[in-house]
Amino acid sequence: MRRTILGTLYLMLAAIVLAACGTQAAPGSGTDAAQPTPTAAQAVTEPEPEADPDPEPEATEGSANLEGAELVVYSARKEDLMKPLVDAFEKETGIEVTLKSGKPAELQLLIQQEKADPRADVYFTTDAGGAQSLGEQGLLEAYKSPNATKVPAEFKAADGTWTGVIGRSRNIIINTQRVKPANAPKSMFELTDPKYKDQVALASIEEGSVRLWLAWLLTTRGEDFTVQYIKDLKANGAKVLAENSDVAQAVGRGEVPIGITNHYYYVFEKRDNNPVALVYPDQGGNDPGTLVMPLTVSVVEGAKHEDAAKKFVDFALSPAGQEPLTTQENEFPLVPGVALGSAKAEGVRTIDEIKRPKVDFKELAEAEKRVVELLGPELTAGE
Repeated sequence: MRRTILGTLYLMLAAIVLAACGTQAAPGSGTDAAQPTPTAAQAVTEPEPEADPDPEPEATEGSANLEGAELVVYSARKEDLMKPLVDAFEKETGIEVTLKSGKPAELQLLIQQEKADPRADVYFTTDAGGAQSLGEQGLLEAYKSPNATKVPAEFKAADGTWTGVIGRSRNIIINTQRVKPANAPKSMFELTDPKYKDQVALASIEEGSVRLWLAWLLTTRGEDFTVQYIKDLKANGAKVLAENSDVAQAVGRGEVPIGITNHYYYVFEKRDNNPVALVYPDQGGNDPGTLVMPLTVSVVEGAKHEDAAKKFVDFALSPAGQEPLTTQENEFPLVPGVALGSAKAEGVRTIDEIKRPKVDFKELAEAEKRVVELLGPELTAGE
């Protein structure tokens, strides 16, 4: 029976960014030393299992037959959304999975602290920038799955330390009873126009996708533009809510006509028969496109069940693994030409139907900390 461990740690925002974006300096590298972080004992709330007074030596797994093996997966995806993939994998392989769910920064911190004796075998995250940072610290194994060959290069690390599995896009959602689709904004940058005064909501900077979106703006448009854009949004009456789901729900209820959120939150509102529509911003000929953010999977460096971990990565990238992933929230496969899952919602596009910028996630990982320094006070919920 699979054991499920819920991650319950909530870190302060500074610790979140350091864990997601910081790298540890090598001795004599001239790089600033990493800031002190909480100990593993502080980061994990569940008690440690009692040590076996006479432990058996751990058997080495064979790649031919892994049935009965064990696997520990750290997942930054919500548990109820991750379970269908885990269930399918267990059924397919006979490998027992222990699933620990938590926020990206919490799990990244644990992987850093457990470097000498890793507990996790697989890291599945919604934060590609954080995965990039862990890879640069040598905490993720370079593994190029044979099922990853068709994943576009922009959605996987060149060294194989992380691979994009499915994608989500950064969209505008509108309430069609308050904004006619023909009058909906076509660009994120239109939202500072006075005609949209007091009509826009977005999530706080505690949301990883908000930081990633702003890091992309910062690296493509510069600090001055990015800071002024957010200040202009706020001056135009934009509301800052705690989470992306709060934004979509406020739009669905008609409390706010327009929201900036991830596309899959629109799916829930649509399934509830709320009057909403999805806008893919900046799709014109000279526009930058709609940001697409991958969910990624990695083998943890030093994993105790390495063969099983690689098998999990292969499975997540296979058609059998993609189905339970894409069905849950209508996130889309990253391989062009692959159809959406069985829960396709009206208005959601496949990856090859979205004009998108090519993104360097290494660059974004480095920019996230600066984003918080510049815009943290502006994008605090309720401010």
